[in-house]
This record gives sequence, C-alpha cells and structure tokens, in this order.
Amino acid sequence: MTRRLSLTNKKLRGVPRRLRSLKRWSESHECYFPDISEHDYISGYWNAKIPVEMALVQGKHTHVGIQSCCAQMLIDAAYHIYNAKPADDNVRVTCSIVLPDMFASELCLFTAEEYFLLHTSVGKSRFGEITLLKDRSLEKEWGLDLPDGFSELGVLRADEDEDGNPYYSEHWYIGEVGHLQQIA
Repeated sequence: MTRRLSLTNKKLRGVPRRLRSLKRWSESHECYFPDISEHDYISGYWNAKIPVEMALVQGKHTHVGIQSCCAQMLIDAAYHIYNAKPADDNVRVTCSIVLPDMFASELCLFTAEEYFLLHTSVGKSRFGEITLLKDRSLEKEWGLDLPDGFSELGVLRADEDEDGNPYYSEHWYIGEVGHLQQIA
C-alpha cells in the first residue's frame, strides 16, 4: 500500500474499498515482526506510517467514523506485531494516532526507553511542551477496542509552526505504553 498527499479539495472516492485495503494491510502483520536494523536501534525506533491517502483521515471530507476505523486497524496491526514479538526482544510495540494530522499516524516500535520517554514525558523536549491528556480517552471517545496487554497514553504537544504561530497536536500512543514497563 502507498501513502498519498491530497493536493485537491475533491471528495475522496472509494472509501469502502480504501478501508478494506487498510484492513488487509493490518492483517498482513499477523505473525510478522519487522526486521529491525542496527540503525533503528541507534535511532531508538522503527516505524511505518499509516498507508492511506491523506484525504481519508484528515480534511473536510473525512469524519470520526472513518478516522476511528483507521485507528482501530493501526491498533490491530500493532497487536499482530506485539503477538509476533520474540520473548527476549526488549522493544516497546505501539501505534501513534496523531490529531489533527492523522496522516502522521504510524506503527512505532521503540527500541530505546529513553526515546519513548522523550515522546511521552511531561515537560519540554525537542518535540515541544508536552502535557498528559489525563481526563480524556481516545478509546472511549472513538469506541476503540484495545486488545489485552494494550493501554493508551495521550499527550498534548504545544510547539510553534514555521511561521512562529502556536501549534497544538494530540499524540495518542496505544500499545505497550505503561510507564512501569522498563526496557533493558
């Protein structure tokens, strides 16, 4: 599957077909654990962006029903990878659902605990000012089904765009996100 930017304002055609294709992509991760290179271990993560056309998940022609369906398929793909993870592998398996820019959502395997904490710990980091979204749950808001062993962690990132204007984004990490879990 491929990712495509939406360079038009036209309504996206073939939504049911595109969702079936995303479902097949999600199911293709069953019994699959990615080959993680030495570079991925040095970088602190391995990722795969959601393989959809941008207009499917963000913009004026999408809606929460489509977005939640796509989010559920990301969660399912992450769970397939989680189930295929070797017992001795110290990788944290998650998916990241980004709002309002859902096209930036991805499967993300953190190979370094420090890099996961950089994304999720309260305070300033290179990703901006991070605060926890304690009083909200994307699982409840969108009716998502989190598999056994998975939980959610929502953070709000406040930063500036390239013009110096404030920019806010929600990042919902779903998977092995319990802060008590330690990666060796």
